Amino acid sequence: MDRMTACPNLRDLGGIKVRGGFVRPGHLIRSGALWRLTDEDIAKLGSVSAVFDMRSENERSYKPDPLIPGAEYVHMPITENGRRKFIQSKRTLRDKVEDILAGYSRGEPSSALRMREVYGEMALSAHTGRCIEKVIRTTVRFPDSKVIYHCSAGKDRAGVITALLLRLLGADDREIYADYLLTNVALDHELEEAGAAAISSTGDPKAAEYVLGFFAACPCWLASALDAVDRRFGSADGYITQMTNISEEEIAEFKSICTEISP
Repeated sequence: MDRMTACPNLRDLGGIKVRGGFVRPGHLIRSGALWRLTDEDIAKLGSVSAVFDMRSENERSYKPDPLIPGAEYVHMPITENGRRKFIQSKRTLRDKVEDILAGYSRGEPSSALRMREVYGEMALSAHTGRCIEKVIRTTVRFPDSKVIYHCSAGKDRAGVITALLLRLLGADDREIYADYLLTNVALDHELEEAGAAAISSTGDPKAAEYVLGFFAACPCWLASALDAVDRRFGSADGYITQMTNISEEEIAEFKSICTEISP
């Protein structure tokens, strides 16, 4: 799928290597917020069965998704607690930068500490389990069309959902981390903007580095999510068994639909 200027972190998981083959294109689409998609962009998407919006009520009401013909829109919020939830409520990038800078001034934990906790909690959240269940069920019901799941940046919530789906499909961690880190390439403009805003506000390179820690995708965050799943469930199949109502038959069908021997 061509990179879309209006939604640069939208991408098809097709082509990612899994055990015995590759993820089949045209089924699982991860993304950031879709509100800037043009009619031409939407036409490029082709057949879409459902859009799962994982943003908070505030996030989606401020920047609602566009109508995608034929697609069911499902709001399935996966939000965090405490300060992270508060930051999510901010509407613009500069608002978020200023709020993170306020935390920096108060001596709050860096992203390296806070986000590992956030990712671990997210992986074990019942909301995450329900979202994965809906993505799998919808894919099985509509095997000839795409499912889009997205959050605001397409980094944290979409990142955890993607990692768990890829684990289920048989991808190894090297492939999972490689896909996750593509976000830093897709959102390089946002990283530059956030860093510039922090420097403009404070003139302090350390403060800017602190801010960028929350905007960039960091492998240690995703590791925290996957480690939490391994400790609690032992495997992706164990996660599905305990966190969803998906049957073994549905899992088998999902794997058959979403994988192929040759890319």
